[in-house]
Amino acid sequence: MIRNWVSFTEMSGDHIIEQHVHNIDVANWFIGHPPIRALGFGGRARRKTGNQFDFHSVQFDYADDLHIHTMCRQINGTYGRVSEHFIGSEGSTFGDGSDMDSSKSIDVPDFPGHRDPYVQEHIDLLNSILDEKPINEARNVAESTLTAIMGRIATYTGQMVRWSDLMNEGSQWYNLTLKPTAADFEKGDVVAPTDDIAPVPGRDRRERQG
Repeated sequence: MIRNWVSFTEMSGDHIIEQHVHNIDVANWFIGHPPIRALGFGGRARRKTGNQFDFHSVQFDYADDLHIHTMCRQINGTYGRVSEHFIGSEGSTFGDGSDMDSSKSIDVPDFPGHRDPYVQEHIDLLNSILDEKPINEARNVAESTLTAIMGRIATYTGQMVRWSDLMNEGSQWYNLTLKPTAADFEKGDVVAPTDDIAPVPGRDRRERQG
């Protein structure tokens, strides 16, 4: 189970969280806040090990007529672009600012930085240390992760899931916990979930996770 962690929801959170959360993070950043609800679908078509889905398709509602339709899949031999494309009333752009198309003249500020985001994040980290100005992204990280979890619950169950459901102690979706936990591994041997058994939307409302 540990060696094949990427295939088990209990270990990786499913690829909507393990990988696609980065694109969801860009969406939250672009709009400025997390969504208020999610509705989606997903499924398992090719995997033989683990218990997560092969694909997810989620509609995030950010209120004020703002919607993000986000899709992800991990299926060998299929198209593998990883990016964001935003379309608004005055034009469209990709998440990295490339290929901007607008009917209006938009003055885009020139932000100095490295083209590679993985290099830029280390530049920002090192500068924050040298300048003694700590970077605290804890809230953004937590909200993006919870947004991805909200999307996973929606695809696993087939239900409309609201942000308030995840924050309200009285909700069935509040404070769910993946099992086994890290503490369970510390206590001794754990029993791995059965391979090739995944949630069935509309039938299994447990969602088996947190």
